[in-house]
Amino acid sequence: MRGAVRQLLDRYPAATLQDVYKTMFQDRFGVAHLLSDRATVKAYIERESRECGNERTDYFEPCGWRGDHIRVDLHAIRDGKITSDELTDAFMKSAEKCTTADSTALAEWQKEWQMIITQNYDRLHKLESFEQDSTNIAEMISNGRYVVHHSRTYNTTYHPHYRIISRSEAERLK
Repeated sequence: MRGAVRQLLDRYPAATLQDVYKTMFQDRFGVAHLLSDRATVKAYIERESRECGNERTDYFEPCGWRGDHIRVDLHAIRDGKITSDELTDAFMKSAEKCTTADSTALAEWQKEWQMIITQNYDRLHKLESFEQDSTNIAEMISNGRYVVHHSRTYNTTYHPHYRIISRSEAERLK
């Protein structure tokens, strides 16, 4: 758990607590909340892959401390490493296997998030907006909401363009 947070903050030093939360949540629950029909998913992936700038990270990047999900940078499509059909199929298959965010899973997630904060407090509390993000995340969770977007700082600094897929689907694509 500590290693995953350290790697995330080393790779993305402008990341905020909100971004750490998003990454850990994505790894725990995957992308089922984004599931739509295949044609819509593929069109969105193709459109976004055309919008990618030159700021590319690794094509495949572990997501969270569990390693259950992988971020696939959409530059992989633009650069001809995979096709939009391959990523769309992997995304759809991954979404079907995602953990259901029912009340039991969400209660477990709250405990897990607190454990992530506790085990990484020495590093996390130094983040620029730690106090405000902590308050916002706690309030969001108490209101029954769990999904967040990347912070404005993260988006401005890194211009992320990726999709989350299961580790097994990522291994198949590689």
